[in-house]
Amino acid sequence: MSEEATAQAEVRRTRHYKVGLFAAPILVGLTVAACTGGSTAGSSESTNAATETHRSTQASPTPTPTVTERTPTPRPSPSNLPRTTGLAGCARYFDVSKYQNHEYEVCTAYVGNAAEVALQGLYKFGNSRIGYLSNSARQHFETRYWDQPRQAIERRVDSWPKASNLAGNKVKETTELVSVAANLQADRGLVKTRESWKVTASDGNVLYDEPLITKNITMCRGQLPGHPLHEWVVARNSQIPDFDCIGFDKSHGLKP
Repeated sequence: MSEEATAQAEVRRTRHYKVGLFAAPILVGLTVAACTGGSTAGSSESTNAATETHRSTQASPTPTPTVTERTPTPRPSPSNLPRTTGLAGCARYFDVSKYQNHEYEVCTAYVGNAAEVALQGLYKFGNSRIGYLSNSARQHFETRYWDQPRQAIERRVDSWPKASNLAGNKVKETTELVSVAANLQADRGLVKTRESWKVTASDGNVLYDEPLITKNITMCRGQLPGHPLHEWVVARNSQIPDFDCIGFDKSHGLKP
């Protein structure tokens, strides 16, 4: 090969070498840029996602649970109390802060002791031929009913035919309490009820049938002979606010 051809070949080799030196850094830079750009894009996307989540959290805060206030149920006034049957109606009068004249005593004395025990016992066994049944029923009845109410009810029972059934008559009663008032200084109580009574003999004969009617009762408080405690007794089958219970007690041998 001539010296001129050799020189030209060397020039060409040198040019290719220089191009390679300049091209390699460029390719490396592009590669690094591509990698860095990808990771930067990923980081940017993650940051954007976190930012959006934070914004949505601020835009939609966790709702505060609603607290519903409970409105207290108003207590019925004494003049507008719901009617209840039997001794359950007396429970309202155990509120000593409201009823300080022992209205609960008047209530239980009439509804429980007088009506549902003494009167029902007389209606059940008062016309029995079996002496100990009729006598015990009458004796207990006469400790709870006095004077005019006692006479009227005993006349009614005496008009019934005698019975020999040990189980006595079938008595169905309803005593619905309406109101109770009491005055301890006067030893007087007033009870208003709605009552119904039906007495049926063992043979199915209806002896007495009283529909649901309003009753007004006056009760007096005194100490019965042979009884250590004061008792409330039925004195009148009508409400008499000014009835003289103290005089009634004295005239009937009751200690005031």
